[in-house]
Amino acid sequence: MPNETYRRILVVDDDDDVRRILSSALTTSGLTVDTAGGGKEAIDLLRENSYAVVLLDLLMPGVDGFSVIDAMRAESMQSPPVVLVITGADRSVVDRLDPQRIHGVVRKPFEPEELASLVLACSEIKSRGTFGTMAIATMISGAPLLAWLVNRS
Repeated sequence: MPNETYRRILVVDDDDDVRRILSSALTTSGLTVDTAGGGKEAIDLLRENSYAVVLLDLLMPGVDGFSVIDAMRAESMQSPPVVLVITGADRSVVDRLDPQRIHGVVRKPFEPEELASLVLACSEIKSRGTFGTMAIATMISGAPLLAWLVNRS
């Protein structure tokens, strides 16, 4: 079982309901969850804490998910696996993402328990050392449409 550092998750989404649903599903799975309602708050939390995984909404008003990822890179912050939780982003958006920073993409709507399983898997892998895989999962109404792992080592 991973130590506490690898059980702490950051959920970043501007939608209160999404944050509440994700936080509840992850807490039920035995994880510790911090939440941020926007990019600026997320950046502040990333400066102060270590996380096993960051669940990040890409499109938020003000400081968006792209800016959070850029800040993590520019400030040489910790590099937890980042799983994007997005609504209707087309392939061109996904193609712009840095595979060295993004370890997963999940489309809304999603089944909270299935997303929690993905996050648990990422935290387990992270607890073993360098996170060397990229997981892409697309879910619609809880049914996985697409899921694969790409070894980047």
